[in-house]
Amino acid sequence: MSDTEYRQILASSDTQTILSALLDAPDTFVSGSLLAEQLGISRPAIHGKLAKLREQGFEIEAVRNKGYRLIKEPEVLHADLISYYVEKSGAPIDVLYFPVIDSTNSEAERQLSRRRATPFAIASSCQTKGRGRLGRDWHSASAENLYLSVVFEPNIPPQALQHFTLWAGIHICRALQGLVPKTPLKIKWPNDLHTNGRKFAGMLTEAKVDADSLRSIIFGIGLNVNSNPAKYPKEIQKTATSLYAVGGEELRLNQVAAKVITATQTAYNTCILGSGSENLVDAWAPLNSLSGQSVTAIMNNNEITGIACGIDESGALQLLDEGGILHSVSAGDVTLRK
Repeated sequence: MSDTEYRQILASSDTQTILSALLDAPDTFVSGSLLAEQLGISRPAIHGKLAKLREQGFEIEAVRNKGYRLIKEPEVLHADLISYYVEKSGAPIDVLYFPVIDSTNSEAERQLSRRRATPFAIASSCQTKGRGRLGRDWHSASAENLYLSVVFEPNIPPQALQHFTLWAGIHICRALQGLVPKTPLKIKWPNDLHTNGRKFAGMLTEAKVDADSLRSIIFGIGLNVNSNPAKYPKEIQKTATSLYAVGGEELRLNQVAAKVITATQTAYNTCILGSGSENLVDAWAPLNSLSGQSVTAIMNNNEITGIACGIDESGALQLLDEGGILHSVSAGDVTLRK
């Protein structure tokens, strides 16, 4: 499938006006006359637009002489809803929504090559060629989950990049923690998000670097939101989970998307623009899922086994081996020892 065949669903300003009115008044009715006035169209035309929203999975209550009230959002991503929540979060950023895509990171590359202004985000309900770290595939067929890339063009020295995925993990865990308050969300160095020892998200940062400049950053994340782990492929059922599985209730997918986009923007401001005063080592420590565990790291084809004891200022994982020697693992694959 070529890039021209992937269909972007555009947000509509009329729909956004209607949804904003309904979402901003969750417990009250919004009059049809008010909506008609805001959009400069007739009451019957408003009725038609609301009928279209119902077809898209919105539950909207209508009461004569009172107006309309939003009861439930759709359970899948929706271009207008993502835009609404992103704007509300205070970090407005263009979000392009594709129901199906090969990979959100690949689409981000294509958009960059067409000179789309950054920052922007690509969101999808299904990836046909989702990719993870080290060239691995990422299972991404469920519309109950989130597949997302956020793109920046910093044009600064490349060494700033080495901390970016770590900061993104920190801010995303913090942003999502309030949605599942009873289950601690953690980070498995360097790019997996875990809870109760199971993975619920994977991050992949890809960058274009010139000799002296970091040209672009594409941060991709696959996040299991409302999916049921019992329906995952057999090979990942024991190791993967979702926020729904650990929290016990379905989350508003579009709100989750906005939280992740905003958290990624915050990570960018902290790490690349140097806007925060927080120390990486201190911020990482309470979220470290490997802390005190015996792990094996493979770096440059060498195997190192030891107790994981945090990261250093450069973001490298610190492993203390049996002989008392401290090793710094700056890149590689890390597995828990059984």
